Amino acid sequence: MEYRKLIILLALPFIFLTAKAQENNRILTDSIAEELYNAGDWKQLITWGNKPMADTSDFPALHFKIGYAYMVTGNYKAAINQFDFVLNKEPANSTARLYQYYCNNYLNNNAGASYQAGYLDKETLHSIKLSPFGLVTADVESGIKLPNNNERDNGFFERAGISTRLWWRFQLDQSYISFDQKIFREFYRDRYGDKFLFGKTDKQKEYFARLQFTINDKLSAIGSYHYIYTTFRGKTDYSNLGLLGITYTGQYVNLQGDINWGNLIGKALKQYDAKLDFYPLGNLNFYTTSRASVLDLSGVKSFIYNQAIGFKLLNNTWIETAATFGNEDDYLDNDGLYVYNSIDPTKFKAGETLFYQVSKHALLRLNYLYEKKTDIYRDINYNQNSVTLGITWKF
Repeated sequence: MEYRKLIILLALPFIFLTAKAQENNRILTDSIAEELYNAGDWKQLITWGNKPMADTSDFPALHFKIGYAYMVTGNYKAAINQFDFVLNKEPANSTARLYQYYCNNYLNNNAGASYQAGYLDKETLHSIKLSPFGLVTADVESGIKLPNNNERDNGFFERAGISTRLWWRFQLDQSYISFDQKIFREFYRDRYGDKFLFGKTDKQKEYFARLQFTINDKLSAIGSYHYIYTTFRGKTDYSNLGLLGITYTGQYVNLQGDINWGNLIGKALKQYDAKLDFYPLGNLNFYTTSRASVLDLSGVKSFIYNQAIGFKLLNNTWIETAATFGNEDDYLDNDGLYVYNSIDPTKFKAGETLFYQVSKHALLRLNYLYEKKTDIYRDINYNQNSVTLGITWKF
């Protein structure tokens, strides 16, 4: 017992000196970080501040300064990670919470921004000027599809959508969709013996609703419902589709897994999706989206893979390149918003989307899409080109 006491007495000076050195190191780190912060030397602050993260000089004030430096230099993902540390230690830090809101907003993560806004006081909420009616975004898009097939007329697509904040953790997205295309299949001859094609119009009217519940700053649960009313060749079909999924928001990646199921024009459908979004720069200046799907259509399984790459081209201008591989017959895309159930299945598609920020609130987008399709009546392949113009208004 005396031996143990002796060891403790001998160790006390070492413990004291170690604690003193750690305290001095912390004071030095904070002092240098404060100087760099006040001087606006953001890159040097990030470099300096990240060095002592493994030792005892790791404290909220330092994380706050580094988070601000990341935010100012445009690495919003890294900034969010730093402010997370601050809020875990100091939940009442309203400035860190406000910066979390802005970073999510800059990443177009409206649900994440709304979650952070729910913790702000009334005065701060008034300063960020949220819509008093809970409106988040409104958008419209219209497109034309031009098939290289003399038995298919041009197709026309329209969609109007609105996103609303039901509560700080709930966001509801709704869309009303219309699609029309005349399909030429039957022949007849007039009294002079001339041959003509007789067409039937494939018409669809659709309603889509997607609800997102933000569990915390990392996890969200999503659910969607899609109703489709289809008329073709004198037959009417009513289709109902649902989706359940979960998303995880990380420092440089976002992950999502979901399952779709339902009945689509008389066919039982199940689709399993896994998606990964990657932001290597922590912002929208460069990003990738990878999505793998297994589609089970009345027992027939297909594997479908989508890859998109986007980057900032010029000031206020972004471009995104995307391609989808696999049999997309009745394929569901974008959380079930887009349903590829045209009369002829798509075997491959690729396209370019140009985004232009017209103003603080308005985002214009122009999309070109190439599709390789198969004529189900004649078993031949043909090409289809589509152009879609849309605009999104952010409240």
